[in-house]
Amino acid sequence: MNENEKHAVANTRGILMPAHQVRVAIGQAVARGQLTEEEGEEVFWLYSYAQEYHLKEGDLAAKMGVYDKNTLYQVFRGSYGVYKDGKAASWAGIVKAIKAFKGVELEEMKKKNIGIIDTEVKQTVFRACQAALNDGMPAFIYGASQIGKTTALMEFQRLNNHGRTVYLRMGSGWTRPRLVRELALKFGNGVKATKCWALEDAIFGSLTRYNLLIIDEFHLALETSSEASAKAIMEFIREIYDRTGCGLVLSGTKVGIEGIEAGKNKLLFDQLRRRGVVKVVLPDAPPLRDINQIARTFELPLPTGDDLKRIKALIASRGLGVFLKYLQKAYAVTKKQKEELSWAAFAKVANGYLALANMKTETY
Repeated sequence: MNENEKHAVANTRGILMPAHQVRVAIGQAVARGQLTEEEGEEVFWLYSYAQEYHLKEGDLAAKMGVYDKNTLYQVFRGSYGVYKDGKAASWAGIVKAIKAFKGVELEEMKKKNIGIIDTEVKQTVFRACQAALNDGMPAFIYGASQIGKTTALMEFQRLNNHGRTVYLRMGSGWTRPRLVRELALKFGNGVKATKCWALEDAIFGSLTRYNLLIIDEFHLALETSSEASAKAIMEFIREIYDRTGCGLVLSGTKVGIEGIEAGKNKLLFDQLRRRGVVKVVLPDAPPLRDINQIARTFELPLPTGDDLKRIKALIASRGLGVFLKYLQKAYAVTKKQKEELSWAAFAKVANGYLALANMKTETY
């Protein structure tokens, strides 16, 4: 085990090889003519799949049912098919097996998550992410809390997963070193003893124009971090884009618009904003067709009259996420009671939570 692998073992239970080193190995195989650039992406997909599910070479080989662990060990280190006389064998068989395995896994993934509802918010977020991924450019998504942004972004990442799309949620009060460490962890790096510059290089080496980086809640950097940290974070994000050419999606509340386009550091942040073409400002409340789509998903009649007024009022005050949670609770209650879900059952649950929220403490 070399030094890089010793560092990586502290951060992953999967392949003991950091993502940027696998990228180097793939690049060498491409240079030798063993792979095309597109085929190299299939190899990196397999590596990232193993990391996500914490699979070592032996586990992955058993799951694929084609190659042994030694073969996969050589593949991820770029030594497969390289002979002492300098000749290099094609990786065509390896790539074919990876594509077959990938096809089965992606279909299975689609079956696992049927809870995502095809709302207009989801469709809009998907279009913005796809544009950023296809064209290798930044996209900005702004919208109120609890309208389905994060759910849609995570679903897009799930369907475009295993190394191609990377999702990271920004935390409160982060600094540039914290952002670097969190991103590095996504690629199998991030040991505390590792220098920040080395982690930054690892991030740059792990992303290419084939990747999409999604940073959710990015407004927190502008809202909860110091001015100096906010500048450093935004400049590092810009540097990632400039160095790697990856697609980039920054998603946050409308506070982000004020911070980037109208704040006192707007000239600095404008360097990143001007690199983007897509700017999506989502509505504060979902359109009626989204409410109707949710009703169909729960096999409820389309809401009208007082039912619709109640739903709109709840969404306006609490958000779409709370509406869905109340529906799920009503569904669970009626199922337990062996009754049909109805808007009356939903109203009972919603009124119960409202009463709980309005409880007053008795004084004696």
